[in-house]
Amino acid sequence: MLSKDLRAFYEASPMKEGVLCWYPFLAGASVLDLSGGALNRLLRERCGSVSVEAASGGKQFDYVVVMDTWDFSVEALKALYERLNAHGRLLFAYENPFAMRYWSGKRSPKNGLQYDALFGWDGRVSAAELRMRLERAGFEGQKWYYPLTDHWFAWEVYSENYLPDEYFNQRFLAYIDDDDDLAFDERWLYREVVRNGAFPFLCGAYLVEARACALDEPCPVDYAAVTASRAPSKRFATTVRSDGTVRKTPLHEDGLASLQNTLRNHQDLAALGVNVLEMTLADGELVMPKLDLPTLFDYWAKKLTDGTFDPNELYNHYDRIRDAIYRASANGKCYWELVPANCFYDAESDDLIFFDQEYCWEGVSPDVAVVRALWALKYSLAFRDDERVKECVQALIGRYNLAERWDELSKLADEKTREEVFGEGTAALSRASDEAARKIAAKWDARWNEGLYQWEDSRRRQEQIFRPAAGRLKSMGFRSPAIYGYGKRGKELQTALEDAEVNIAAIIDKKLRMYASLEQLPKDSGADVIIVSIWGGAPVADELRAKTGLPVYTLEELTDDGTH
Repeated sequence: MLSKDLRAFYEASPMKEGVLCWYPFLAGASVLDLSGGALNRLLRERCGSVSVEAASGGKQFDYVVVMDTWDFSVEALKALYERLNAHGRLLFAYENPFAMRYWSGKRSPKNGLQYDALFGWDGRVSAAELRMRLERAGFEGQKWYYPLTDHWFAWEVYSENYLPDEYFNQRFLAYIDDDDDLAFDERWLYREVVRNGAFPFLCGAYLVEARACALDEPCPVDYAAVTASRAPSKRFATTVRSDGTVRKTPLHEDGLASLQNTLRNHQDLAALGVNVLEMTLADGELVMPKLDLPTLFDYWAKKLTDGTFDPNELYNHYDRIRDAIYRASANGKCYWELVPANCFYDAESDDLIFFDQEYCWEGVSPDVAVVRALWALKYSLAFRDDERVKECVQALIGRYNLAERWDELSKLADEKTREEVFGEGTAALSRASDEAARKIAAKWDARWNEGLYQWEDSRRRQEQIFRPAAGRLKSMGFRSPAIYGYGKRGKELQTALEDAEVNIAAIIDKKLRMYASLEQLPKDSGADVIIVSIWGGAPVADELRAKTGLPVYTLEELTDDGTH
């Protein structure tokens, strides 16, 4: 499942609760916890009573929570169904055996063999298979979620009602485990996986809400963003709901003060003339409307993709962002989240609508926020390699007189972002990912060097063996040779003959099974000579002479050298 180091980090980290910390459990609910202890603290905090298998007897529950089981049989699922009351729900989380990491070569955690997960040989099943088995077990009502990176470390949780767009990995901090067997870094494939509709099949893990009563409404949450890795006062679950609202809920009691501060920031910004999303604080949650609009970040990423990029429009948007930052600084504060990723764009009304303005910094230049806004273009994967964007960034840096202070302002912005937003909560994941990426890169370097060596070795043989052999054939008057043996030496001989503009009449190899009768070869192919490319080919040459009546030479005979 997880490497030893990440397993230790997982056990001690609040991130392990990310897979369900956003879920709206019924108040006072009863739960059968089969998560192996991973979610026990969370469940005891959120629910009325929590039991584990050994102590639960024949009792029925409002929820049964299962994590990382190896028994996907219909019988096992029916047994879970029977532990639920009439309106109970099964919450079933497991690693996807078809996750990209398994295509990259991760070994099955059950038997240690590569690629067994892809064939179902380690016992796990695909989403389609589990969906069918759940139905057969009685769970006709299901809602499927996709925690990212997986159910162990979930920053975001998508659903079948709210799938990611192709730009999500510009915001999403994926991790890869340190594994010696991985052939590629899956993080670079996410965008194309999403664009081609393969995300539900190749995602890292699944969380299924399976309802005992199909007529019951499914969970209202369609998407969740989780910041469980941050300091307690900054841990939130932001959920997009089917009722058209977005709710930001503290995951720790210290988070309520942060919500109050965010609301106050929005009220202050609105009073200063900055267009911000309206929100209210109700029952300890920030509540705001769901807008079906792209962020300005996503809007520009799409512009690059569909070929409608317009530098002048980009300049206009950035001028307006800078204007909002400077307008907001009238009260002596730098609101450094006034950036494209925290700004919806309504193309129809041409409105910029800022949201989630959690942070501000007193007594610092508003240009810190301007620099952070430009980071979206300068450093994000969506923009940083595009030459047009690079030109725009330099133009905007000059336009706002930031060139001489860029490094100083960037350092301030980076330190504040790390301190306030990220902290050290994901350091272990970053280290594991960096080490895994290093090993993958080293593998490819080794393969490149090996390939370069083989190419140089092949070039040496061409110069010393195969080209002289081709020249000798031509000087002897042969024009249509057949090659016997189509291994490495046979293929290199073919290349040399083609380079010498010699017409190859036939390829003879037992594996190819191209000629049923060697006796008919001269007539069928028009060959006037046969070259035996295999090592120690003299006995074969004798046999071919007897069967075909053609002149036959080994490579050693053509080069007068038996050392090759």
